[in-house]
Amino acid sequence: MEESVNRIMSQGSILESGKQRHYLLKYGLGLNMDKSAKYTIIAGCANPFGLFEPFKDFIELLGLFNVDYTFLKKEYCCGNLAYREIPKEDRPKLEEYSRQFIENNLKQAKKLGSEAIVTFCCVCAYLYNRFFGDEYEGMSILFFPELLLETMKGIPKLNKSIAYYEGCYRYQRDLAPGAKINLKSNHELLDRIEGLQISLVPSKLCCMEDLQKIFEEINNKDVDIVVTSCTGCYAVLGVTSKLMGGKPQVKFLTEILLEAYKDERDD
Repeated sequence: MEESVNRIMSQGSILESGKQRHYLLKYGLGLNMDKSAKYTIIAGCANPFGLFEPFKDFIELLGLFNVDYTFLKKEYCCGNLAYREIPKEDRPKLEEYSRQFIENNLKQAKKLGSEAIVTFCCVCAYLYNRFFGDEYEGMSILFFPELLLETMKGIPKLNKSIAYYEGCYRYQRDLAPGAKINLKSNHELLDRIEGLQISLVPSKLCCMEDLQKIFEEINNKDVDIVVTSCTGCYAVLGVTSKLMGGKPQVKFLTEILLEAYKDERDD
């Protein structure tokens, strides 16, 4: 644990790709870094790499909605990857560090004059809420679908049928007991897409334990696309789908929303 904590302190992330993450965000994607902005976005340690397409689509949506945003050059990991390395009984030792890392990001956002800090990573969302609730010194703490709902423009349209699997968030709830995340915002975003037909896959099913049942549920709904809003579920479902020949197609919430806006413009 000490090695992981020291690495987060020095470079912001446990991952050796910490510097590459900065180069990807600033130079690869051309994103604002450490700029005064209404919203400070927390990308997460691995999301810019492991969920590149969903993350890139999220950025495109921010541009489409004219969102005044910035990212942090040195974004501190919430501690998620460090928690995975230790037994549950040792978690209290890490929690104070986790709180400290998160507050480092919150203080940076406040210094930049942001009205809200926004988490793209689902684990970050739960840990931020656990330690600080829904605001920090008057600055709101938002989950990314809440930001999209707050800033979206026009009426996205997409005449498709999808299955929606929200995910059980079992790992996040276990890691951050008592945290309350506005998961309804995911449904509200999908409901705003005109023409989209949505069939729900039971969220009580866990992608780590009930994967076969999840795909059975999807197949029973006779759809070719399953959408999820959990970054972990997206990764697990995506890999499994590829092993099954690419069906059903797995999409993240940001991907289906951007597709709806593009489809609406094409019409």
